Parts: sequence; C-alpha cells; structure tokens
Amino acid sequence: MMVNVLIGLLIFIAILYIAGPIFIYCVQKLPARVSFEAVDEASFLNDRSEKFNALDHELKALGFEYIGSSTLLDTNNKTYFSLYANAKHNTTGMLVSMSSTVDNFTYVEFGQLYADGTMLDVSNAPVVPVYPKMDLKIAARFPKISDAKELYRTFLKLKSSLNNSSPAIAYKREDGFKKVEAFIAKESDELVDLGYCKPSVDSEGKRSLTFKGACVFTWKNTFPGKGIYDRLDQAYSRKLLVNG
Repeated sequence: MMVNVLIGLLIFIAILYIAGPIFIYCVQKLPARVSFEAVDEASFLNDRSEKFNALDHELKALGFEYIGSSTLLDTNNKTYFSLYANAKHNTTGMLVSMSSTVDNFTYVEFGQLYADGTMLDVSNAPVVPVYPKMDLKIAARFPKISDAKELYRTFLKLKSSLNNSSPAIAYKREDGFKKVEAFIAKESDELVDLGYCKPSVDSEGKRSLTFKGACVFTWKNTFPGKGIYDRLDQAYSRKLLVNG
C-alpha cells in the first residue's frame, strides 16, 4: 500500500516538474521596463491590511520619510508597495503586499544603492525569491524576523560587515520611483545575460522566460524544491550575516 502511495507521489511530482515549466514558459512574463504611477497615500493605506498600516508607522518611527505608493501587476501576481527613504543612513525601506490565487503576504524590505550600480537588499519575505543570485545585488532574507526595527538593525549590521568601495547613493523624495524603475530594468537585463529571459521586450514592458527560466522558476515554487530552496536561501543569509 505504502509503495503504491509513494509511486503515485513520485509520478505526481514528475508531472509537476515537467508540465509546470511548459505552462510557465507559455504564459509567464516578467517586468523589464516599468513606470510606476504614484497613488494617493491615504486612499492606498485605507485599502491595505492592518499589518501593512502598522508597519508603515514603524518605518516612519525609524526615521524613514515616505516617498510614495504604487502597484505592479504581474502575470499571476498583484504587488502593492510603499517606498521610504532614510537620509541619515542613505537607505531605503519598502513595504510590500503581494496577492495571488495561491498566497497573500506582506513583508518589509531595506536596501541601499551604490554608485557602481549594485545594491544591498534585506527582507523578511516569507517566500524564496525566484530570481537567481546576481553580481549586481546582494540579497539576504530573514523571514523569522517580524519586527521592522530588528530587521533594520540586521540590515545595518550586514551593511557594515560588507566591503564596498563604492559610495552609497542618497534617495531623495523628488527621485520618486525612478531609481527603483532603473534597477528593475538592470535586473531584467541581467536575467537575459544569465539565460533566464528572452531579450525582446513587449509593448507592456515585459519579457518572456526562456525554458531554462521557466524550469527554475517553477521548481523554486513546487514541492519539494520550494522547501529545499527556502532552507538554502535562509542558510546563505545567516552565513552572510556572520561572515560578511
């Protein structure tokens, strides 16, 4: 009986790992060139969850100035975010709420842009990022840290332990979303260079995945790969924090 169950499970997983990438290859597209439209802060926050609003107060209490709020509509996801800047440390903060047919969650993200075009990014996102690791971005994830203040301390600790000869870029209110848009474009171009996306950008500013990209993106979100990637990503983040 157990053997039959095991065989059935293996067949099911095999189907997901074969059929899944084919489906994703046909339908999934990623943002390559975006232009965010700012929305009214009060109306935006009124439509967000109690958790989102509480985190908004926490970031402002940490000295972050509100820059603006907007949305990003992907093939299967809706992303709502607010952007903040901290003039004292030349850092940015972002509150992100993601909604899909599979899951809904809110997380905090702190970042710092450098003059050489690279970025340091720390978040407490509950899901493993589908994007591969890139030279232009050091990303660490600590989903067990729910407190924004503690997460920001972790970010500052990691920032101080990493050697970067390039100066940090100040993010000013008048910048709006321009630097975020520029970095998304840079990330997308890197995905092309790494073989995850096709070069052409459609009329909506999106790129289709290559079959390699479709496979990796699917396997990172499918059992058992999802759990394995998640543990590896968290282990990498802890090691980065300890060793710098």
